[in-house]
Amino acid sequence: MFENIKAIAMDIDGTITPGSQDPNENTIRCINELHDKGYLLGLSSGRTVSDMLEKYKIWGVNKQFDFIIGFNGGELYIKELDKTFSYNPLKKEWIKEIIDFMDEFDVNVHMYKPGVYLSSKETDRAWYSAYKNKRVFTVCDTEEFYKEDSLGIMFRCPKEIMPSIEKKLETIKDKPYHGFKTQSTMMEFAHKDCNKGFALEKYAEYLKINIKEIAAFGDTTNDNEMLKRATGICLLNGSDDAKASAEYITDKTVDEDGFVDFVERNILHD
Repeated sequence: MFENIKAIAMDIDGTITPGSQDPNENTIRCINELHDKGYLLGLSSGRTVSDMLEKYKIWGVNKQFDFIIGFNGGELYIKELDKTFSYNPLKKEWIKEIIDFMDEFDVNVHMYKPGVYLSSKETDRAWYSAYKNKRVFTVCDTEEFYKEDSLGIMFRCPKEIMPSIEKKLETIKDKPYHGFKTQSTMMEFAHKDCNKGFALEKYAEYLKINIKEIAAFGDTTNDNEMLKRATGICLLNGSDDAKASAEYITDKTVDEDGFVDFVERNILHD
């Protein structure tokens, strides 16, 4: 069934790790075995590439990942070239428009800058995000977020108001950007042509293979384009829209090592 798969793209939170934890020993063993079998492996995340370059060392993976998709498709790192490509930034005037669009909601605005994690409010959750990614935590006014172009902007919110935000998103028509849920409490915005599927297409072009020869694992809305374009596998705990975008759904959740179970039975078995 998966005998033509040459590469595997993995979302992190909710897919190979529960929440914002590190992968467990079983997952790391599985990743190392895939590497040993010759599969090209990559991470795919809303984090920046720079925040993920050292993950393989921190986690105990036996070598660097072959590719890394950052900023939900705004960045693509190719290990063989030791180079990061950037695509489709948000213009600063669009960022201001997005902040105004979200102003009615109780949100905390976040943005990655080189070495810095910007936040509109001082919260333990925001501070921990900065600490975990080794960035300087900086609280600032909203004007700071649209001083220059950026690959993305994030809004942390209470889980119960996310449906209202998603409902308002439906009113966005013909804009050069789009919003998408990356966690039950996180809404992110990026260029309309910026998504994980776009970056994965670029990697497939580099490899000179069909994107269907890449297996992509994900669990929520920001994974949808990747799941649609590649051979998509959604975790059992995934959102309904992510499941509808995938060809396969795992039999187990991320808490039950659903990624490992699926890989061992379908990919390593083949």
